[in-house]
This record gives sequence, C-alpha cells and structure tokens, in this order.
Amino acid sequence: MSARLSASHAAFLGIVLAITGFILWSALSASTSLNNLIVVAPAALLLGVLALCIVVTVLRSPDADPAPAGALGDLLLLAGFGIFCYALTHVGFDVATFVFVWAGIVMSGGRSLWVPPLYAAIFSLALVKGFGSLFPYPMLTLVL
Repeated sequence: MSARLSASHAAFLGIVLAITGFILWSALSASTSLNNLIVVAPAALLLGVLALCIVVTVLRSPDADPAPAGALGDLLLLAGFGIFCYALTHVGFDVATFVFVWAGIVMSGGRSLWVPPLYAAIFSLALVKGFGSLFPYPMLTLVL
C-alpha cells in the first residue's frame, strides 16, 4: 500500500504553507496583541493541520491513477482565486464569495443544478455575517 503525492499538489501545499508561515511571522513581528492575531494565528494553525491531514491521507491511501489534468485544475483554481481577490473590491465581498464558491464546487465535480448555488449562498451568507460581526471595518457588499 503505497501512495504518491503528485508534484503539483505537493508544490501547491508547499506554497500555501510558506505563504501562511510568512504571514504568521509578519503578524507576530508587527504586534503580538490579541486584536492583531485573532484571525491570523487560528487560520495558520488550521492550514497547517489541514495540510498535515492531506499528506497523511494521501500516504495512507492505496495507489491511484493521478488525474491527468491535475496541474491544470490547480492552475485554474489559483487563477479563480486571483479573480476572486480582484472582485472583492469591485463587486463586493458577498457576490465574489458566492461566485468563487459556486465555481469551485462545479470545478470539483458538482453536477447538480441546485446544490452548488444553494451551498454557495449559505456559505456566503455565513461568511459575510460572521466576518461582519468579528471586524468593525465595513466590507463592500452588493447584496448583503
């Protein structure tokens, strides 16, 4: 029972962890006050645990044929995230999140007509309301 982490997925995990580590280091260097670290430290910890879970799951699973378009899917998802970041200030946090989550579900294989938009709407609502209650900074939103 041996498995292999594809090079594109390993590189993606490495980039995510390196950027997360840099952001955490930068936040700790700026200030160790609770207000500065209320999102950064838990997010960094969560990303580290998720990356560890991904690696352990892949190494414990039986060998499977890697998807031939794995690298292309990763690049499309990264491009979508770049578009999402750009759209945050142009169409609003709520609409950008809704479209990004919907597209991500469809890219991951969601074929239902009503489940992806419903999930994206519930996720966007929870995220916008949750962040709105955490941060006093007003976020640009179009609908919510």
